[in-house]
Amino acid sequence: MEDENEYKKLPTEEKCVHKLWKARVAGYEEAIKLFNQIDDEKSPEWNKYLGLIKKFVTDSNVMAQEKGLEAALVFVENCGHAGKTTGEVMSGIVTKCIAAPKTKTKDLALQVTLMYIEIEKHEIVEEELLKGMEQKNPKVVAACIVALTTALKQFGNKVIAIKPMVKKIPVLLADRDKTVRDEMKALVIEMHRWIGAAIEPHIASLQAVVQQELRESFSTGGGAQPTRYLRSQQQRVRDTQAADAVDGGGDDDDAETGGGDSADMDPYDLLDPVEILSKLPKDFYDKLEAKKWQERKEALDALEVLLKNAPKLEPGDYADLVRALKKVITKDINVMLVALGGRLLGMVASGLRGKFQPYAVACVQAILEKFKEKKANVVTALRDAIDAIYPCTNLEAIMEDMLAAFDNKNPSIKAESALFLARALCHTQPAAFNKKLIKAYVASLLKLLESADPVVRDAAAEALGTATKLVGEKNIAPHIGKLDNLKEQKIKEFAEKAVIQVKVAAPKKEVKPKTTPVAGKGDTKASAGSNQPKSVKRPTTGTKKPATGAKKTAARAQPSPPREQELSQEEVDARAERLFAGDVLTGLGDGNWKNRLAAVQSLYSTIQGLTTDDTSAQVLYRTLNKKPGLKDTNVQVLKARLEACKYITENFPISTIAADFVLQDVVAKLGESSCSTISAECLTAFAEGCGLEHVLNEGLTYAMDLQKNPKVQSEMFNWMSVAIKEFGFTMNVKSIVAHSKKALAATNPNVRTSTVNFLGILSLYVGPCLINHFDSEKAATKQLIGLELDKYANSTPPTPTRQMGRVSKSASKGSVGDELEDGCEDATEEEPAVVDDNRPRTDIAPLITDALISEINDKNWKVRNEGLDKLKAIITASSPIKATLGELPASLAARLVDSNSKLAQSALHICESLAVAMGPKSKQHVRTFFPSFFQAFGDSKQWIRSAAVSCVETWCREAGPQTPFEGEMIFDALKSGSPVLRASLLQWLADHLPNVAPKSFAREELSVCVPLLFACLEDRSADVRKAAADCVLPFMLHLGYEPMHKHLDKLKPGSKTVVQAALDKARPNLPVQPLPAKAKKDEPKGVKSGGALKKDSEKKVSQPVKGKGPVKPSSASSRGKKEDEDCTPLLPNNNSKNQRIIDDQKLKVLKWNFTTPREEFFDLLKEQMASAGLNKQLVANMFHSDFRYHLKAIEALSEDLNENGPALMANLDLVLKWLTLRFFDTNPSVILKGLEYLSLVFQYLMDNDYTMAEYEANCFIPYLVLKVGDPKDTVRNGVKALFRQICVVYSVTKLFGYLMEGLKSKNARQRAECLECIGHLVETYGSTVMAGGCGAALRELARHIGDRDNAVRSAALNAVASTYFLEGEKVYKMIGQISDKDLSLLEERIKRASKSRSAEARRSMLVPLSASGKPIQPMPEDEPPRRVISVDSVPAAEYEEEEVEEQPPPPVAQPATAEPRVVSGPFGLDPELIAQLDAAVPVTRRPALPEIDLKFLDEPVPAAAVRPLPALSTPAQSAHPARNNMVTMSPPRHMTPHPLVSTQHTQHNQTSVDDSQLADTIHSIASPDLNAAIRALSLISGALVSGRGAALGAHEARLVAAIAAQLRRLRTAPHADAQHTLPAYKCLAGALNTVSIVVLSLAPPRGSARTRLVAAVAAQLRRLRTAPHADAQHTLPAYKCLAGALNTVSIVVLSLAPPRGSARTRLVAAVAAQLRRLRTAPHADAQHTLPACKCLAGALNTVSIVVLSLAPPRGSGAHERGWWRPSRRSCGAYAPRRTPTRSTRCPRTSASPGRSTPSVLLYCD
Repeated sequence: MEDENEYKKLPTEEKCVHKLWKARVAGYEEAIKLFNQIDDEKSPEWNKYLGLIKKFVTDSNVMAQEKGLEAALVFVENCGHAGKTTGEVMSGIVTKCIAAPKTKTKDLALQVTLMYIEIEKHEIVEEELLKGMEQKNPKVVAACIVALTTALKQFGNKVIAIKPMVKKIPVLLADRDKTVRDEMKALVIEMHRWIGAAIEPHIASLQAVVQQELRESFSTGGGAQPTRYLRSQQQRVRDTQAADAVDGGGDDDDAETGGGDSADMDPYDLLDPVEILSKLPKDFYDKLEAKKWQERKEALDALEVLLKNAPKLEPGDYADLVRALKKVITKDINVMLVALGGRLLGMVASGLRGKFQPYAVACVQAILEKFKEKKANVVTALRDAIDAIYPCTNLEAIMEDMLAAFDNKNPSIKAESALFLARALCHTQPAAFNKKLIKAYVASLLKLLESADPVVRDAAAEALGTATKLVGEKNIAPHIGKLDNLKEQKIKEFAEKAVIQVKVAAPKKEVKPKTTPVAGKGDTKASAGSNQPKSVKRPTTGTKKPATGAKKTAARAQPSPPREQELSQEEVDARAERLFAGDVLTGLGDGNWKNRLAAVQSLYSTIQGLTTDDTSAQVLYRTLNKKPGLKDTNVQVLKARLEACKYITENFPISTIAADFVLQDVVAKLGESSCSTISAECLTAFAEGCGLEHVLNEGLTYAMDLQKNPKVQSEMFNWMSVAIKEFGFTMNVKSIVAHSKKALAATNPNVRTSTVNFLGILSLYVGPCLINHFDSEKAATKQLIGLELDKYANSTPPTPTRQMGRVSKSASKGSVGDELEDGCEDATEEEPAVVDDNRPRTDIAPLITDALISEINDKNWKVRNEGLDKLKAIITASSPIKATLGELPASLAARLVDSNSKLAQSALHICESLAVAMGPKSKQHVRTFFPSFFQAFGDSKQWIRSAAVSCVETWCREAGPQTPFEGEMIFDALKSGSPVLRASLLQWLADHLPNVAPKSFAREELSVCVPLLFACLEDRSADVRKAAADCVLPFMLHLGYEPMHKHLDKLKPGSKTVVQAALDKARPNLPVQPLPAKAKKDEPKGVKSGGALKKDSEKKVSQPVKGKGPVKPSSASSRGKKEDEDCTPLLPNNNSKNQRIIDDQKLKVLKWNFTTPREEFFDLLKEQMASAGLNKQLVANMFHSDFRYHLKAIEALSEDLNENGPALMANLDLVLKWLTLRFFDTNPSVILKGLEYLSLVFQYLMDNDYTMAEYEANCFIPYLVLKVGDPKDTVRNGVKALFRQICVVYSVTKLFGYLMEGLKSKNARQRAECLECIGHLVETYGSTVMAGGCGAALRELARHIGDRDNAVRSAALNAVASTYFLEGEKVYKMIGQISDKDLSLLEERIKRASKSRSAEARRSMLVPLSASGKPIQPMPEDEPPRRVISVDSVPAAEYEEEEVEEQPPPPVAQPATAEPRVVSGPFGLDPELIAQLDAAVPVTRRPALPEIDLKFLDEPVPAAAVRPLPALSTPAQSAHPARNNMVTMSPPRHMTPHPLVSTQHTQHNQTSVDDSQLADTIHSIASPDLNAAIRALSLISGALVSGRGAALGAHEARLVAAIAAQLRRLRTAPHADAQHTLPAYKCLAGALNTVSIVVLSLAPPRGSARTRLVAAVAAQLRRLRTAPHADAQHTLPAYKCLAGALNTVSIVVLSLAPPRGSARTRLVAAVAAQLRRLRTAPHADAQHTLPACKCLAGALNTVSIVVLSLAPPRGSGAHERGWWRPSRRSCGAYAPRRTPTRSTRCPRTSASPGRSTPSVLLYCD
């Protein structure tokens, strides 16, 4: 018995594979519990069972198998990697479980099957079930059918593909087993429920009885809705249902949700393609050429039999067949055969669908011409044929043929063509019928509407009515114009009758918030933190908008030229009289030029005071242009008029009507040298106001046609050259080319030169094809143009700097109908672009005769070669040509793969020239030629492959780089190609794809190629493998990583490794979209704190308004940015939170309660934020899809907290809600940053004694409890710290309840942390936190003592033990019945815990709680007041003797004034402070200085007196960039006369060191140990300020050298840290500044402010040093400024008396000049100026050290034995004076009567 129970000790995974069935059952049960407890679907724990699940479901024991299926179901439901087991598990289910005798086993097998479908493995499941249908056991077959029926019923036909199942219908409905037949009938009925009549063709072959029985069972097919969804669809379905509940309806998202409205399924999709070309009779084409109509009919009948049995055709080369049928239609004289040929052509088109596109245009042309037949049966057959062909093409491709048919003389052709257009419009998307097509078709239909034939008129009216119904009357009415009532009524009737048979691709419905939306593109966000795949909705290729290229962007960016109504002269005069004085209006036409000048100037000044509301530009222009106007003969008056004209244009909205009144006169003044500049500026302003195109067209027309001044013409072209660079070029070049040709023929050479130069600039935008427009010019002229164009051949056009700025309001009113609504615009619309070639094109279709086609198709290669030569000559002579090529494309495509390689190469070259000749119109022949091009990629000859690649590149350049990616041409080539073809094609794709715009073609074109690409990665050919590897990244650029990765599931395990490695290698190279550049370095763009906004507003208020007129914005884009930028405070201070609480209580809004946030919670929060008035930019950042914007939002809120705290409390619920959403983000940086911000928030709330509302707590604390179980320690610690803060602002008892709820989690880490927090609450606040009684809470806590997790057990024991010490023995009664093991653990824990602290001690430390549950905080004791020195207070005269800081007087309330200007840079001084110091001059005590005997200056300097100089004075060290010593120590408090300046200076005249202890202290200053150096500096500073400085006189040089050495060491330290080096810098700077202050303050000039400045600096230094919470980040700028002030004083003093001839004067002057430049730089940036300031400050400090050590005041011991002079060899080194010379005091420093001698005496030779 013991052996049998031995398995209980085994791990779960070993039990599951144990030989005993009981052990396996126990293992399965444990596995079920374990699977339910694991809350991370990616946990490594799942990996142990991946290989065991198949054994679960195939267990040989029935009971064990049942438990195994239960375990497998839980595994598949919860494991993220369960999809890897689909194939093997489903195989086991089909063979062992699905037909099991036990009902529960079958049900569980079905549930596992459906769960695999739900996790998106439906394809593998369906494949395994279809394999099960082929088994011999009828029970298995029937069970598989039942499983498929259930899956189809629940998930719908979008998930469960019906096509593979329809093949089984005839077989299984004829099965011998009745159960199989019955279940198959049920499956067929279910199929009909989803796809409706599309199932009919597949039951047509069944027995009549079975068909009848099925049809009787069929209900109304289609429209079924799924009841279960894939994981990726579930979230979206819930969101859609919620939106439907709000809106009362919903969109049809079948493609996304997997079902619904499936009656639209096309039976064509369920059919298998049939190949018929090989089944044609061998003499088929010969019989079609026979003279007897019976033989021709026999051939067509044979084809009809094949087509009837093949409703879906296998793609292939149908060119010969289509050509033969077309010939029958156009040439055959037997009308019966014509009708039959038309019917067969329609059947071929219906069978091929999209693959018929290469032949569609030619067939439409032939059928339109054949509509002249009068036989009804022929016309009917042709109608059916052209209707079948139209879905393969579009209205734009057949536009030329249709317009030609409308102009045909035969009324039948006109009528049938118009009727065909009406039918075609019924099957056309509105977006495809764009403005260009509307304009062309409607113009021709209007002509037909005037036809004499009533049939033609009715047909035209029907077409116009259908077009009106399609795009709307608003969009088509402007093109129709005014019609008589009868015709208009007829069009409306047809519009009402028209039935649009396509599903209009409406834009995606958006749920509009109640208030103004505030978030941008970040709103389109999936639910945060969701582990479900995020499905991206992609519109179909026919309706989606392509990537906006340069052409489209330019076209959209520029608005249409404005229009307005022309005013009468009387109205203009009346308005002018109201605006201007009468003498001004009279003076404008005065005969005296002085009077005119005065009138114009008065008019100008009046206009400057007007606004756009006062008048319009038209009135001003016409008043200004009052005779003589801009034709004034006086230059001064003319210039004044032009200046006024320019001002009007720049500051008033102008329309083309208004501009035309003065435009020609301005152009005429270009020819006058005195006014040409201002005239050109006026034209530029016109271009900004009403568009460059209008100004160019009108100006050129006037200059070239209406006037003959060559100067005007040349200047006009010169201005145009500049203008198109500034504005860009988006015009049609046709009119410009026409005027340019006139200019090139001018006799004036300047005109010709200007024109050629202009054409060179124009070629930047149009391209080198511009020269093609001048083929008719002389050879010399064309050569000049070519040379000019060559200059710009490799250049790119410059970025436009201007754009059309303003459009008058009348513009939109005057141009109604010029543009369609968004829903009716064409996504693939190609407006006449800049590069369009508008040359007249030749139609070569008449030249492509049947004889030429026969020669090209001849069997003799020589004849074929002659045919190709003829074709080449035709193309060369006719270029450019139209796209109508007749029969040529199919014949030429056949030659591309000619067996004769020379002919193939020649054909490739012809195709290349053909693309160049057709230009963009070559796009319609892509589907014909490209399959042959790709086939040529696989040629064995390299030169053929090179020619094919060159040809493809040319076609892509002409027709667009995206043209090869349609019709699955790439897929077909890769699928059926040779290794050489695959290698060449993949290499071409690798080079070509990166240059294709990402959304310019359907992604499906590449998606279908991904499996082939993966197969090529393992190809036997090395070239194919290399090319495929190179192609992975380009594919990924267009598809993305995840869509490509999904294809791995279908690969074999061995292949997955290779492909995964290739994907991982390419993934890091994907481009990352960077954040937009910030406007400032440290300020988030568009989001400012409250303080910053306040400063900005004050700055704006303080700025004076320049001028009275309106200020012209720089551009439309800048205006848009200013309008979009929200300058309101981040958080408004209002009472809207009360309303939110009321709405929540009354259930008016969604309860903030979720496991994973859904989209409606995001929408709710955005709506509440908008209602509350939060800053729009802040909200946009909060809900952006990029986490970096979330960080930016948190930073902005953190900065705003201190300045806008009350607003935070007013909107606390919104901030907390947003942070709960961020808790579900996967990015740790956002979570950590959010926790830091929350810590600041709750600290602020604690400081303000805020009480958290229940509404706020309920929105936040439950999700904080969830986050306490985070895997990261930093997150958990941050959350626990927040709990401690929340205890102060919220009820502890209620917080305890939230923590108890957290114990219900499956996450063991969360339970452990919650128990730890509960233990902390009990230990801190006592058992009173257990609201509702201790018993229930303690029982729940005790339950976790037996938990499987060790941390949970330990935390539970600690919590119960803490309660025991407070409540005593009754705890054992409260915890209820627990196991003996748990009880022993608890007793042991209590025993161990009692040793550390007694129960009495624990009770004494409890914090009492108030009635509301908040802790009662003890009142802090009052601290003694501390004296704080105010910056604004003036220091007293006796401040030096103050030892004890006193309380400052109460601050005087000052009126609110604008904030003082902040001086940037370390040397900035506060001018106001200096002014205050100068105003209040204190009386300072001056030290009694002895008379200085200057006779020693004449004595020679002995050499023995030379002391070693400080190492700091070497040139190398002086050149080294100095570190700023701006951080200073406290200045001396007791400013007695310095002992160094005493009469006893002769006592220390020895160079040797007398005091060894002092020498050691000075030596320690240079010690590598910073602590020792700081201590030594403190001793030295103490000696200086305490009056013992005389002892340091002999060691001054050593002191300076030691300080310099320590500074060098600090600066050159490799790992310098501000935390460690800052104290050292403070001490060193303090020591130097102490010396400077002592020396500089000894004898200041009488009346100067230096003493007061030093006093103020000293006071500030004391305040900084004694600040209790000094932070380097805040004090460092202050230290810098103070050190800068001292250095400035040093510069002034030291520069008073430099030695004559020394470099110090020049050095100081240069440094001062550089400092002035840095401080006055307009765009000074700390990043660039800080190093310069550091170097300059270092240089000044070096000079200060040297100077102070060279010539200190007498008595300091610096020059007892000799004086020093600067060496001429270097400005930084000093040498002893060798020769005694006569020296005199510098005149600038000589003492004057009544003025004391400066303390620093500087001498010169």
